[in-house]
Amino acid sequence: MATAAPHASSPTAAQTHHDVLIVGAGLSGIDAAYRVQTECAGKTYAILEARDAIGGTWDLFRYPGIRSDSDMYTLGFPFRPWSSEQAIAGGEAIRDYIADTAAAFGIDRHIRFGVRVLAASWSSADARWTLDVETGPEHAPASLTCSFLYMGSGYYDYAAGFTPAFDGIDDFTGRVVHPQHWPDDLDYDGKRVVVIGSGATAVTLVPSMAKSAAHVTMLQRSPTYIVSRPSEDGFARWTHRRLPGGIADTATKWKSVLLGIATYSYARRKPETLKALILKRVRAQLPDNYEVERDFEPSYAPWDQRICLVPDADLFEAMREGKATIVTDRIARFTPGGIALASGRELPADIVVTATGLVLRLMGGVALRVDGALVNPADRLIYKGMMLSDVPNLALAFGYTNASWTLKCDLSARYACRLIRHMDDHGYRSCTPRADDASITREPMLNFTSGYVQRANAILPHQGSKAPWKVHQNYVLDLAALKFGKLEDGTMKFDKAGDTRHLPMAARHDAEKPAPAVRTGAIVAAGAVAAVGGLALFAALTQRRVERLIPADGQFIDIDGRRMHYQDRGDGPAIVMIHGLAGQMRNFSYALVERLANDHRVIVIDRPGSGYSAPGAAANIRAQAAQIAAFIAALGLERPLIVGHSLGGAVALALALDHPDQVGGLALIAPLTQPQEMIPPAFDRLAITSGAARAAVAWTIATPLTLLLGQRGTETAFAPEPVPADFVTRGGGALVARPKSFRSASADLVAANDDLPAMAASYPSLSVPTAILYGRGDQVLDPDVHGRGLAAALPGADLTLIDGGHMILVTRPDETAAWIRTQSARRR
Repeated sequence: MATAAPHASSPTAAQTHHDVLIVGAGLSGIDAAYRVQTECAGKTYAILEARDAIGGTWDLFRYPGIRSDSDMYTLGFPFRPWSSEQAIAGGEAIRDYIADTAAAFGIDRHIRFGVRVLAASWSSADARWTLDVETGPEHAPASLTCSFLYMGSGYYDYAAGFTPAFDGIDDFTGRVVHPQHWPDDLDYDGKRVVVIGSGATAVTLVPSMAKSAAHVTMLQRSPTYIVSRPSEDGFARWTHRRLPGGIADTATKWKSVLLGIATYSYARRKPETLKALILKRVRAQLPDNYEVERDFEPSYAPWDQRICLVPDADLFEAMREGKATIVTDRIARFTPGGIALASGRELPADIVVTATGLVLRLMGGVALRVDGALVNPADRLIYKGMMLSDVPNLALAFGYTNASWTLKCDLSARYACRLIRHMDDHGYRSCTPRADDASITREPMLNFTSGYVQRANAILPHQGSKAPWKVHQNYVLDLAALKFGKLEDGTMKFDKAGDTRHLPMAARHDAEKPAPAVRTGAIVAAGAVAAVGGLALFAALTQRRVERLIPADGQFIDIDGRRMHYQDRGDGPAIVMIHGLAGQMRNFSYALVERLANDHRVIVIDRPGSGYSAPGAAANIRAQAAQIAAFIAALGLERPLIVGHSLGGAVALALALDHPDQVGGLALIAPLTQPQEMIPPAFDRLAITSGAARAAVAWTIATPLTLLLGQRGTETAFAPEPVPADFVTRGGGALVARPKSFRSASADLVAANDDLPAMAASYPSLSVPTAILYGRGDQVLDPDVHGRGLAAALPGADLTLIDGGHMILVTRPDETAAWIRTQSARRR
């Protein structure tokens, strides 16, 4: 994986103020750091980590067999996808993955280890947070300040897990341990072990310890839903062998996301059916006549609490082999030799593991104050699942209860970056979600019946009865709301001078507080159909929305029965402009057309299949050139200057080779001129050779893939220059999110090499005046290969190099327009 240079300076020991401070160096903290340094270029930031290592949960927990309880394709970082076929990964692999990611992107240089945040105070007058911290083993007091605070510190107390008060525990002569702080010296080989609990930790510990213990008993007060799945993902293996890496990664992720949403939705609609299916699969894993209902049938519906996942049925295998047992009973008391149960039975034990849960602790227990008033999160509403009402410039990472934690945390980090950029663009100093709607009623933030959630209700904020205070627990809904939702939505208030209207905070908040108010195959198939249908619907809705945002703004003409979209502006010598791969005519009308139309007739077209033009007879370069030749004839143009950018440059060359009488000259901007052995990284996701696979991808994962990763490709195309803020609309960039745009661009890319070898051999025969313009820093096409290569093959061709990248037609419009005028004057 290539290493990306950080965009913000690394912190020093003496640096006390940062634009952004991130608390926690676990999954959510590293994710937030990546987003800040890539999406808020130039912002200084630091990560404050109380411990001495990267990894958060995955570094703290060291108990046997610790593993992810959701697939790594969704738990992993979207900007550095999990590459292993092992979908359920061990804790050490996850810890290494987090640390390697931090190192690969230079994030580790921004981490301050051994810094524990005790309190954070906001000053509206100064528009900044002041953090009281302890540093190092001596707990030396210090202060740090920031303009925006991001809490990625998780949701539970790192100091200790939850252990009930067991009667007689001091009488037990064996050893009692809690999984949260697993002792390095614990030897359980040949020992009798009792694991108290029925959640994810317990079902992980039991099969792992059973490999060497004499026997392991899982003692549960009540059952939990347990589902087995393969540790390796067959779909991931299949896609990575048949699709480009980026497409395969996204396909695997969205399969998991949408199957999870479909399963959760099914559980809510038909809980008894899903319950019966789960129990049927459990029964199939155990010996005949096993009392499945006693040990595996909870009193609640599926997803009222989190469902436990066991990879490769390892728990059931340990039970079948007689190495592990599940006992459902209540503890009467501990005895010197084990545990006495309410039923009168006694479980002998040498070691007891209390896998009895976590202690929730929001934001690591940091005490918050706003303008001197103490903030009690339990009194607040949570905005978009990530900000507290009436608390400025603070976001917190809180993931999903029914899906991977990182999915929501990444959306939250990206939304926080949107807010920061918006404040910079408009001169704001603070952003504060205001709970001013009296019609909002308060609801628990987490609709879970799990003990650790019920114990935490007193410290958790509340969600509201409607958006933007509603917590969806749905990645697709959150993706739409957080990526495309309005920032200035009437609830989020921005201020330029520091907002003091919320003083006194406690009194204001109290006054506003409202009054309290089947078959396995069939279900899997139904889930898959629902997932595909959901993706197709999302793609169709996105296409409609994008086309409303960027409508066709030219005119249409039929060429051999195929509609072409174009603009025709100005008077004078004619210039026809042909855009590049995945582009459309707004790439030219962004800045060039207006600079040329005062003394030229400028015609910009959507290439066949691109923008609002219908696909041509074929996607190859010469077929597109033939259609454009017919277009030139239909408009009655007399040997216009042909301006071609990127792939449009190859089409322009084919036009001059095959239809020389219709071309007065060539002005090629960063043109593709030679066969490509390697696909430029910015376009590798388009390399799908099968038309059927291309269509399937276009109407399923291409749109979310573009929305999530498209900015990275755009940045590569523009590098080393920044992407203009309005390129997504004025430059037509958003149109790439449409399914039909993906299909066309993929077809164009795959077909590009069909004609280029023969064309390159014919370049010396070209007789039209030809000039080439390249940016020296082009990171898509090599100026030496494609610029100097054409100039060397074509006598009389003129090559000009200027500063800039691949999109100099947008970033360097004055220089490019002047160069085009020069070529127009030279045409024959």
